[in-house]
Amino acid sequence: MRVRFLFPLLAAAPLFTGCSAVGSLFHGDDPCSQSAALGEEEKEPGGIHGFASESELDAYIAAIEAKSRSAGGGSSGRCRGDEALGAPNASADDSESAGAAPSANEEITNNQEAGVDEGGIVKNVGDHLVVLRKGRLYVANVADGKAPSLGDSMRVARVDGLNANVWYDEMLVKGDLVYVVGFRYGISVADGQESVRGATEIDTFRLTDGKLTRLGSMFLESNDYYSGHNYASRMVDGKLVFYMPHYLGRRADDKLAYPRVLTADDAGKFSVVGPIFGALDVSTSLTKPHYPTFHTVVQCDLPDTGDLACHGRSVIGSGWRENYVSPNAAYLWASSHVYRFDFKSLEVTSHAAGGHPLDQFSFRESADKLLVAVDATSPYSSDAQGPGAALLSLPLAAFDKRGDQTASSTPLREKGFLAKNRFVGDVLVAAVSDGHPYGQDAAQSELVTLDAATGAIQRAPTRSVARIEPLGERRALVVTASDDGAGITLTSLLVDAPGLPLSRVTLDGAAQGEGRSHGFFFKPDASGGGTIGYAVVSPPEYGAGYGWGNGISNLGFFDVTKTGTMSALGIVSAGDVEGTCETSCVDWYGNTRPIFLRDRAFALMGSELVEVALRPTAKRLGDAVILASDEAPTGQQ
Repeated sequence: MRVRFLFPLLAAAPLFTGCSAVGSLFHGDDPCSQSAALGEEEKEPGGIHGFASESELDAYIAAIEAKSRSAGGGSSGRCRGDEALGAPNASADDSESAGAAPSANEEITNNQEAGVDEGGIVKNVGDHLVVLRKGRLYVANVADGKAPSLGDSMRVARVDGLNANVWYDEMLVKGDLVYVVGFRYGISVADGQESVRGATEIDTFRLTDGKLTRLGSMFLESNDYYSGHNYASRMVDGKLVFYMPHYLGRRADDKLAYPRVLTADDAGKFSVVGPIFGALDVSTSLTKPHYPTFHTVVQCDLPDTGDLACHGRSVIGSGWRENYVSPNAAYLWASSHVYRFDFKSLEVTSHAAGGHPLDQFSFRESADKLLVAVDATSPYSSDAQGPGAALLSLPLAAFDKRGDQTASSTPLREKGFLAKNRFVGDVLVAAVSDGHPYGQDAAQSELVTLDAATGAIQRAPTRSVARIEPLGERRALVVTASDDGAGITLTSLLVDAPGLPLSRVTLDGAAQGEGRSHGFFFKPDASGGGTIGYAVVSPPEYGAGYGWGNGISNLGFFDVTKTGTMSALGIVSAGDVEGTCETSCVDWYGNTRPIFLRDRAFALMGSELVEVALRPTAKRLGDAVILASDEAPTGQQ
């Protein structure tokens, strides 16, 4: 396998927020929030612009370093405590000997946008399910309608020396190629004389006839990309796109500390290959940052040979808070502006904005505008009532280099905070709480729907909202606390009439088992109905919470008719398999997933994968496949 970087690096698009401290999990004490406390950022003369030389960029950075040092960049800790870059064991035979790629891989991830696959812990490759679990890949054969069987297992790390100080988080697939994205820390280079902040790691495998072959590894110096709710990697139009933040600094020789490509030998010893980008590949934002950070996106073409042909682009900004990826562009939120990075032209433009989006689900790119749900004040504000929430409508044609536009805004509610939000088509469905969304007042909320096409607003009172998901074109599922507060209620509704539920199912004594979006999936059918899979737990048991932790959830399955009527099909209980762990021993991305593959359903619950019989006429095939246990085959190392 050949891994090559294209120099000079071409323009790509910064995708995601660079802050990843523990505050990003709980919306508190986050470096992303600190720049707001320093007052209004200084405007950048001339709008968005690049740099003509290394010395010009150096002078620009030098002018803001004093302020940067006084503010303190903080660490980006997750609080989770040879031409072939990093792949000297890869050979030409590895990349040329593969068989034909599977004809079709099903999308089995609860993606925010159609056509934008998100990095996850389970993916489909032909007649196989590939699971990323605690530093290993597991391949389950589900061909010919037979019971799933474990066909192969391979450690992600190439050698023992690389099997520590790493978190393997996300996986994407293209044809028969499997890409694992992780973050590695505790790296040193130059015979241990220089410490490296960490590295984004991309490991590539090929799945042929149910067996994994290792192709290569890439290491790109970065700060941690982790987010408590977002995903670092995407597959867009057959290309791998991932984000890397890197706080600005200088090395011992006083030169700018550009992030670099690293390579590792079989003893796990790292050395520097070269920089990921240079001054010509960097541009400014519209304001001078308080916490200057290289917000970098690497985009990789993925030929069938298994090679990685990558290029990158970086924008200097503060610790920006939120991001969103559509099939056409990437958007980065930066308090007073939102930046648009067009995937076709690679042009970077901006539009004036205001307020604070809650998360990635606050965004929607329609045919001609960007829609963004925002709180008018920061979620870190001490204002218990808040000055209200609104929907911004930003015409795509108005994005430019100067960002002097006026943002069109429609109020959702005079007071309160966004607690949950999701778009169903171009209709915003939002829960607005009376008080802070993480405080006691959140139990009393209002469900608000706003149709961006017509401007129609509908309202209905609701209890605290745990989840909002689309159920087709004009329907939504809203999960709330039950009336007695001792369970949860799943409600289907039309977005045009949120106060008139179509159907309700209450699970007494239950709670949401996993807060990440991938802990849910709705599989539509030809009739207009479908099936829901949803991670739930019964207290005092606990699941993966808001996307991290090792608690194992159960999986509930629910039928939805074409009229929106729901009924519970049953709950699949997780067993007591603890499993072993070599590395990546905290489930930061959760561990419980409903899987719908063609006309079959599966439940991934920690180290167990089992087929589920959803209808009375069906029968369950075999016992659970056990992953990551002492009994599982160790496979290739």
